[in-house]
Amino acid sequence: MTSKDLHTLIKSLTSSEKGYIKKHSAIHVIGDQNKYIKIFDAIDKQKEYDEKEIIKRFTDDPILNNFSVAKNYLFRFILKCLESYHSNTKAELRSTLNQIEILHNKNLPSVAKKMLSKAKSTAQHYELYEFMEEIIDWEIVFIVEEANSKNYLDLVNKYFGELNESIEKKKTIIGYKHLYQKMRAKALYMGLPRNDEDVIAFQAIAELANSNDPSLLSTFNAQFYRNLMQANFLFVSNEQKKANALMETNVRLMEENPHMIELKPATYLGMLRNKAVNELSLMRYKPLFDTIQKMDAFVEKYGQLNRYFEVLSENLKLFVYIPTGQFNEALAIAEKLDQMYKQLPSSKTLSKERLLQHYAFTYIYIGLNDYKMANHHINILLNNHEFDVRSDMFCFAHILSLIIHFELENTELLDYRARSTYNLLLKRNQLHDFEKQIIVFLKSTKNMTRKSPEIRQAFIKLKGNIERITENNKLEKNALSLFDLISWLESKIEKKSFMQIKQEKFNRLMSPEAANAHMH
Repeated sequence: MTSKDLHTLIKSLTSSEKGYIKKHSAIHVIGDQNKYIKIFDAIDKQKEYDEKEIIKRFTDDPILNNFSVAKNYLFRFILKCLESYHSNTKAELRSTLNQIEILHNKNLPSVAKKMLSKAKSTAQHYELYEFMEEIIDWEIVFIVEEANSKNYLDLVNKYFGELNESIEKKKTIIGYKHLYQKMRAKALYMGLPRNDEDVIAFQAIAELANSNDPSLLSTFNAQFYRNLMQANFLFVSNEQKKANALMETNVRLMEENPHMIELKPATYLGMLRNKAVNELSLMRYKPLFDTIQKMDAFVEKYGQLNRYFEVLSENLKLFVYIPTGQFNEALAIAEKLDQMYKQLPSSKTLSKERLLQHYAFTYIYIGLNDYKMANHHINILLNNHEFDVRSDMFCFAHILSLIIHFELENTELLDYRARSTYNLLLKRNQLHDFEKQIIVFLKSTKNMTRKSPEIRQAFIKLKGNIERITENNKLEKNALSLFDLISWLESKIEKKSFMQIKQEKFNRLMSPEAANAHMH
């Protein structure tokens, strides 16, 4: 544990968590105030950790005699308080097993056995099979309380049979979890598939979980993770309707088992978010808005557990506003998220998310015709050498950069950037027909004036080419999720704003039922 870790932990605390910690520090009071809370408050006031300033503040305080020890104690004390404040089923089960050992050592087997029976029931109900070996071990210890010469072996076989059954169930769950994470890892770094080779790579993972053997799907977690993995495969393969059915099944599965939501709230929120993204791709706006309402209700109930829950919810809203052309609203959400990111402790995951946020800002400012700001954000993204997620998004960011320079009429720079982008995409195996058409168009129109009839015909030709590509190859259509090039081209052809074209499409696509709905 470093001093910076202590600062990060303290700055991550909510006001209610801080109050709980200070309340439980009273047992360590020395004089008028707990010496550890003095350190706590001093660190909490610092935006960036500065140990020299802390030491200077306590120059004449005995705390400095063992400052390193005090910091380590404070860190562990905060964790103990948070463990108590955020007590959950797993923590209570661990505590119960510790208490059973104490009761056994104090020669109170009858009390310990009652607690053990309850612990076993909890472990099975919540599918916490990792606790079953310890529980069975204790049942064997207490077997003398109920065994005799006739039934001893039967009881031993019964308990170990239950243990083996639990292990088999756990192995099945782990298998599906592993497949899901393999699918997720490939999507995280590769992005949406754009060719048959990509699909085959995803399909090879998905086919490992095709069994419908009831014994393999006898647990909540086995069903949940198999559905989740297969839904992800269907989503990246442009089979959104089939994916949606599995996502709805998983949401229903969790809602029918509320104890599992209590146990794994982050999993439920993630499932809602995936469902909303899929509903957006299907343009099912009424169920989408219902899902967003569920996410808001979830954040209100569980937000104190993890400040990141609200980030996920707001981020989802951002990616609803952008494709529906509500760019002013999207900008407000993006700016809110930017402030939220600044308040969260720094981490590698957060840094990656903030980089992806620049892609969102770029898209928004293109929609608002503010190409200078769009250029500012795309350059931050492209000039960051640590960007190592969503290869498809990073590569398409270069295409967005070309479109921005086209709008800014940076003719000479555009010609150079078009060549370098072509070479980069070729090197990264991301030069698909979609991207080729855009680069050819930008190079061929570099000497055309923006109001000439020739350039309008060039826009029409490019639109026709892109529509043919996406109709003939559904995987190429995934590029439109990165940027709605068709609507951008239509805005040029019809001499309307990009935002107007997208909003008109949104209004036409909404069903009468969805037209009466709104995002909360």
